[in-house]
Amino acid sequence: MINELSLLRLHPENASTKQKIVDILSNEWPLNAKEIHEKLQRFYTTEISYQGTHKTIQEMGEDNIIEKKGATYQLNLGWVQKSKRALEEVEKKYLHGKKIKIPTGFEGTIEINFDSYTELCVQTAELLLSRQLASAGEKEFICTLQYGWFPFKMNFAHFKLLADMVVANPGAKNIIRTKTPFGEWIRRQYNKINAVSAPIGTKVDFDEDVFVQGDYIIQIKFADETKQLIEMYYKKWKDMEDCFKDFGLKPEPKIHATMRITKNPEMAKYLRKQLEKVFEAGK
Repeated sequence: MINELSLLRLHPENASTKQKIVDILSNEWPLNAKEIHEKLQRFYTTEISYQGTHKTIQEMGEDNIIEKKGATYQLNLGWVQKSKRALEEVEKKYLHGKKIKIPTGFEGTIEINFDSYTELCVQTAELLLSRQLASAGEKEFICTLQYGWFPFKMNFAHFKLLADMVVANPGAKNIIRTKTPFGEWIRRQYNKINAVSAPIGTKVDFDEDVFVQGDYIIQIKFADETKQLIEMYYKKWKDMEDCFKDFGLKPEPKIHATMRITKNPEMAKYLRKQLEKVFEAGK
């Protein structure tokens, strides 16, 4: 689900006072006008008077965005549900036929939630294969992964997708930060299709899984429970056969992962340079 509130936190400078109040009340409620004003100043360093805050709150009440409970305020649940439906329609435009479609001339950030590890792996590979994010003449992408990626509900078409992704991006580089038996098997599959892999267990100063392609950064944040789930299976499994034994005929467990796609040429260049140091050191 594309998350409007997360976008506000990433780019607060582009948010209106009303959007900031929505963000505040999405995390803590109910709050009185004074508390909302203090949080605007603390979290957003918003230069607005208390009178200005109070006026904005009144306008949001008239628009049924928030509702008053005694002397305090909270988001109007009807407005939240209506907004959610609208955002789901936007999401359908981005996830075109279960593939991520980046609009022409896109600037800023898209955020999408996944509850399937297989869908996350496949859609990310499809996105990198499509080269929608690649700069003209660029021939690679670079990524750092905590455990390495491989779909829980694997089928043989996924091998071709992985190979096609690397053919489309020759010289693609990957860094798997944590050594596990299944992670080692995954790295061998990457190497078979001529991806460039750092020694498994190579440490870099990243907590999230990150891909850099062109002027874009793809960040993946896994919930703690999801990290534990992936680690459990990756330590348990040794190859694809073990994966198939668990999920070949059974549904995969639900996960929670958030993909954030951001166009930021300067940051993409910086992150690529930081990750490339791993490979330069090994020369």
